Amino acid sequence: MVNGKSTRLKVRALLIDKYNRNFELLKHKLGTLRITKKSAKWIAQISVTIPTNEKTGTKILGVDLGLKVPAVAITDDDKVRFFGNGRQNKFMKRKFRSVRKKLGEAKKLNALRQLDDKEQRWMQDQDHKVSRVIVDFATDNNISVIRLEQLTNIRQTARTSRKNEKNLHTWSFHRLAQFIEYKATLVGIKVEYVNPSYTSQTCPKYSEKNKAQDRKYKCQCGFEKHRDIVGAMNIRYATVVGGNSQSA
Repeated sequence: MVNGKSTRLKVRALLIDKYNRNFELLKHKLGTLRITKKSAKWIAQISVTIPTNEKTGTKILGVDLGLKVPAVAITDDDKVRFFGNGRQNKFMKRKFRSVRKKLGEAKKLNALRQLDDKEQRWMQDQDHKVSRVIVDFATDNNISVIRLEQLTNIRQTARTSRKNEKNLHTWSFHRLAQFIEYKATLVGIKVEYVNPSYTSQTCPKYSEKNKAQDRKYKCQCGFEKHRDIVGAMNIRYATVVGGNSQSA
């Protein structure tokens, strides 16, 4: 408002994007503009409608999400890829927790809030990077469908231990799944969610149920694999849950 009257102001905006993807997005149909202020910075968010051509074919990629290994994927012709660095993530989480404890003891509330924001930004960045390379891997292998575990009961089904419980409660598997779905949709890859029951315990060869010892899965039939690869193998062909999108 200027002198009680609404007026238009021209504001110079920085479209920060290493690969100029923001400029490409602006070529499509633009929708609602929302301006918010965060940490003394003004941020403009613009909705964009992007036409996509869903890939045809039957090639499926099973993806298993976890803590020690953020993600493992396997194609239907058995190409395997590990994504992310679980040890680095665990180290960073410990570091944030240590600093948070010291700030809490010193009752520095503003610094605590800033640290929480920094940690959330860091975790979100990790999920963006992992989701990007997963979708790139899918594209390189002509995948038409990515399958993930339905995450409603992730805290009951996640393969973890007591020492990992703190990491489990702060890391967002749901956010990573959303990032994968979002990026996959942009390139025409469909994302489906499957029943997570026994995906880490069932032998992909003979459907026998066995509990993995540490990181190795071994069946009485002689089949042996990394436990997360077994999870991804079973997710690849597990029963698809009704609907194609993850509930919030």
